[in-house]
Amino acid sequence: MRFCVLASGSAGNATYVESEGVRLLIDAGISCRAIERHLADLAVDPDSLDGILITHEHEDHVGGLYRFAARHQVAVYANEGTAEVIERLARKGKYPTPEFALFQSCVPFALGDLVIQPVRISHDTAEPVAYTLTAESGSKLGYFTDLGYASQEVVTAVQGCETLILESNHDLQMLRTSGRPYDLVARISGKSGHLSNDQACDLMRAACPEKLRRLILAHLSRDCNEPAVARYQMAQTLKELGREGVALAVAQQAAPLEEMAW
Repeated sequence: MRFCVLASGSAGNATYVESEGVRLLIDAGISCRAIERHLADLAVDPDSLDGILITHEHEDHVGGLYRFAARHQVAVYANEGTAEVIERLARKGKYPTPEFALFQSCVPFALGDLVIQPVRISHDTAEPVAYTLTAESGSKLGYFTDLGYASQEVVTAVQGCETLILESNHDLQMLRTSGRPYDLVARISGKSGHLSNDQACDLMRAACPEKLRRLILAHLSRDCNEPAVARYQMAQTLKELGREGVALAVAQQAAPLEEMAW
């Protein structure tokens, strides 16, 4: 399996995953041109993609979807609730409506050698999901961002992951003293918002995935977090769990994370 977080943060999210010839994007929240440029750097032809997995309909996850999917004729995988909202947004913005391949939340489906498991999450959208992707070899990658909190369903899904892309959105104290409106602070820190650094660490303690080898902290707030802070807290948690050997990295908004393969 091979993957690269192309961009991660409140301004746009997209991740490339490849396994045994199956090529996918998870979300397309950056511009079509940026996705094409980043894929070119990976020597990946955009026309060779087998699909785009959508987590939810917020702009930072679908901003580049309409143009990219139409230009490269890529199927868009989403559940019915998310697809309905994206179709409505496409009509409103006079964008091309994507060709959807619908799935049911919680029901796994296969693309080539990959088994894709949508995992229900709590976020303020129609029908948000996270994903795990499992190859025939048993390698399992998890993509978990935009979680208001970590449910038992999320904890269970995380437990089997060898590679995990996990939200560590904000430092709670920085958020509370950010000067943002009270309603926005309440939304971000609430059960339909985003995971804080502390909550991401708590999830790792609850799941304590024995197979975990790579952990990518993602969707960091530009104004209410610091990569060094998020990384330090998680490093301390991994040490507490006796998992210092886990490779730990922080995804960025402005540049792709270094490609990883195994």
